[in-house]
Amino acid sequence: MNRTALVLAPPTGDQRWVTGLGLGERGRRVATRAGFTDDRIVVARSAEELRAAAGRLVGPLLLIRATDQVVAVPLVEALRPDQPGDRRAIDPARGDGYAGGRVVDDGAALVAALIADFAHGDEAGGGEAVPVGERARFPAANPAEVKAANAWQWDLVNKAMDAPITRYFYRPLARPLTHLFLRTPLSPNVISLISIALSLGGCAVAASASSTWHIIGLAILVAGGITDCNDGEVARLRLQMSKAGAWLDAMGDDAARLALVAGIGLHVHHLHPTWHALAITGASLAMTILGLGLIYWYCIFVINSSNNQDYTRALQIGPGVRPAGKRTAWQVASDWGAQIIRRDFIDLGVLVLAICHFSEFSFVMLSVGAAVTLLVVIPTHLKIVKGLRTGAISRYR
Repeated sequence: MNRTALVLAPPTGDQRWVTGLGLGERGRRVATRAGFTDDRIVVARSAEELRAAAGRLVGPLLLIRATDQVVAVPLVEALRPDQPGDRRAIDPARGDGYAGGRVVDDGAALVAALIADFAHGDEAGGGEAVPVGERARFPAANPAEVKAANAWQWDLVNKAMDAPITRYFYRPLARPLTHLFLRTPLSPNVISLISIALSLGGCAVAASASSTWHIIGLAILVAGGITDCNDGEVARLRLQMSKAGAWLDAMGDDAARLALVAGIGLHVHHLHPTWHALAITGASLAMTILGLGLIYWYCIFVINSSNNQDYTRALQIGPGVRPAGKRTAWQVASDWGAQIIRRDFIDLGVLVLAICHFSEFSFVMLSVGAAVTLLVVIPTHLKIVKGLRTGAISRYR
């Protein structure tokens, strides 16, 4: 059954912006995240606009009241608009009852009541009361609440899977840039492209024979890594997450990895022409590409994920299900290994080594790392294939 989402929004020109979005636009994007297409979303900023749209609002209806609060996806998730029956969201934690969300099977009477008292929205009872959590909404009726809502939204930028070096080095440096990007019309995908350009450009500079330019290039690469945090932060704060964006981010990281191997290999070749640096670099690139291909195969065809960091599941559990109880030594080693081979650790590590004039060590470690990664990925891949054939592993459905 086609449902319609009605977003009650503040009037045009309202100055209450929270992390780059007005209250009404955030409410519209919440409805989009809930599965409503643009033609099934009505944004009303006045009783007149609501009256004009009333003809589209006679059937099953999801109401999102964003006139005086920041609404988040959990508000709609709690209501489950795909299920029949009238429900209203309540927020016991805040002690103010109705949380600004309703699902009704017949919206005609509700719309009539809303037109009669647009400013306050639907404060009436009725329907099943559904509690919502603290991440569902935040009041934003005055400047103090808007300031608090901004701080509340910033809790979203850190990810549970962040490595310590990302959490305590990259994200603190990225945070001022995220504030800046939120004030621009740049989309997360454009920010990803900026990060990729910095990363690839930095690796090209790092390929120079000059140690000074080598260090400068690696510093630009680290700047690209810092900017790599901004695209995801802006996407989460603006509700602009997309699968295309996730793939762009992942492939940008891997392109930077390949460019880094090539850049350091060329630099070492300039420093030591008698070494077989170019041949080793070519072999490292080939092994890295093969390893990434197998990792992407697992992410695409087995777990349907655009995040290749999810490959750690395959490393930790092999072809079966994660065992209960104490973690094995292999699982612990896999966790540490997954942290060490991540871009954030490698980029900063090679920069520090270059400053210490140990780029040859970076060259050796990247070459050895490519070989070791392939030696781990190939057996894991064979176990996964065997598990799929025997039914021990199920593909994502």
